[in-house]
Amino acid sequence: MQAFREIVQGWLGKSLLTLIGLLFLFTGYESYISGRSESLAAKVDGHKISQALLDKAVDNQREQLLARMGPGATLTPEQQTQLHKRVLDSLIQRELLIASGKQAGYRVSDATIEQQIHSVPTFQENGKFSPQRYAQVLAQIGETPRTFPDRARQEIITAQRVTGWMQSAFVTAPELELLGGLDSQQRDVSYALIPASRFLPSVTVSDAEIKAFYDQDKQRFQRPETVSLSYVTLSRASFLAQAKATPEAIQARYDERVKSLSSGEERQAAHILIATSDKVSDAQAKTRIEALAKQVAEGADFAALAKANSQDPGSAVKGGDLGYAGRGMFVPEFENALYALAKPGDVSAVVKSPFGYHLIKLLAIRKSDVPSLASLRPQIEKEVREAQADELFGHAVEKLDAAVYESADLIEPARQNNLVVQTTPLFDQKGGEGIAAQRKIVEAAFSDDLVKDGKNSSAISLPDGSSVWLHVARHEPARKLPLVEVSAAIKTHLQQDKALALAMAEADKIAAAGKTGSLAQAVTAAGLSLQSQAAVTRRTPMPTAELLRAAFRAPHPVAGKPQPVTVKLADAAAVLAVTAVKPGPQLQGNQRVVTQSMLTENRGQQELQDMLGYLKSKADVEIVKAKSAD
Repeated sequence: MQAFREIVQGWLGKSLLTLIGLLFLFTGYESYISGRSESLAAKVDGHKISQALLDKAVDNQREQLLARMGPGATLTPEQQTQLHKRVLDSLIQRELLIASGKQAGYRVSDATIEQQIHSVPTFQENGKFSPQRYAQVLAQIGETPRTFPDRARQEIITAQRVTGWMQSAFVTAPELELLGGLDSQQRDVSYALIPASRFLPSVTVSDAEIKAFYDQDKQRFQRPETVSLSYVTLSRASFLAQAKATPEAIQARYDERVKSLSSGEERQAAHILIATSDKVSDAQAKTRIEALAKQVAEGADFAALAKANSQDPGSAVKGGDLGYAGRGMFVPEFENALYALAKPGDVSAVVKSPFGYHLIKLLAIRKSDVPSLASLRPQIEKEVREAQADELFGHAVEKLDAAVYESADLIEPARQNNLVVQTTPLFDQKGGEGIAAQRKIVEAAFSDDLVKDGKNSSAISLPDGSSVWLHVARHEPARKLPLVEVSAAIKTHLQQDKALALAMAEADKIAAAGKTGSLAQAVTAAGLSLQSQAAVTRRTPMPTAELLRAAFRAPHPVAGKPQPVTVKLADAAAVLAVTAVKPGPQLQGNQRVVTQSMLTENRGQQELQDMLGYLKSKADVEIVKAKSAD
């Protein structure tokens, strides 16, 4: 139990904050759309993963990727497909972990969930937990104070499962010595490079070969489909200047704020829990709690009884104290009983919940302070103006959307609304510059509605809050470039291939001669020079990364004689031989600790992936709709 508390108070506790930014985009959105008729992306042992949830998750991950890649970044169709697959795999793995955690009997108490929720900065104001802030944040992602604790519990159990596998991995001392020795091993190597350019003068490429290459590789010379867009933009910022905050509107919003704050009562409660289990029947638990209730009624100290008897470890050590909490923080049975108590000091009758039987004592009632209108006026005035600007902007978008829908192009709607029609350069499905760098713009630009049917788009929201309408100004279908335009490039490519093949043939001859005789003499006879590097490690610079990899794949000397191998590089061939292998220095001190930690982490990650693969092989996983979210 102590180990579990340390996990929760450590990174698992922090993971609850991550839920606000990441889990919400998955589970919160899933909660928001529940009950609707949704197409499915996958099913895991009958549990459904909706296409809408997958699309939302893909959109979120794509936005994060593009943000890290920098301004104007786009994803290729291949990258989009890879992203879609990776996100779907992660959602499937999440379902496998949840089921695995439940089967393993993992549990998280209400007190732990409450403690973690209260510690999340996103739910706090001025460093203290705020029920209003808590409800507000949850509402933004389709959750409620009643549903979120179960969501959080589910994710913490999943994180526990992952942590259990990751932290159970280990590397033995012999393994550490072996792996560390291999990593720090040093090799003396000799090599000769044979540039492909050496054979270019003797290479010929016929017109027939060029034509054959052109015919067999149909995709290489394909010019992608491109479009140029005309578009009009409506900016939300322009409506902020028109918005006015009247005294009446300010007063109305202040009254709403006061009403909200007034309803934000928090209650500090203590409780004694007697849980039911395989060993404690419902009747036994009820008898025990009723005996404790009798002692309380006769004047026994509630806190002392809680410390001695309560089976909620998180609160028992504090005399049953659960701290302050607002409505929605507890299961309904508990909450109803708590808020039925009239004044501090009152104790409830026996209450049954899904966790067992409770006695609840009201310790204190705290109501939110109501700030004055004067102190809130600047903030409220800003909110009123922004709300009015949003309303004006919304009406303008609806009006322009209708005009664009009824028009054959954007010229007349733009004129009626004093907007300017702009045009993008041609771009393909990888995107372009300006608005064409936005993925949703690219997707709309190549849709059948715009390309084939010549329609205008409906309003598309951009990250800056503006809305844009599109019309295809020019469309050029994909086509294969004619042979005459690409024959020179094909000829150069084939010449390089043939020259590299000749260089590899020369390398094979030198290697064969080096195995039976002297490698140095064979290299010199070929008009080349033999290079040597001593004490090469896996991080030593060499002419190419492939040559360095080959140096550690090449065989050891046999009876003191090097065993030459050939290596194909991008524009050259190489002959390489290991002349000596030296064990690296033994790991000592901090280096040993760091290496063992790294190897253990790598093994933990591998074992986690192996376990996920095993769980997936045993589960009934059905990809219902393997369709890109794009």
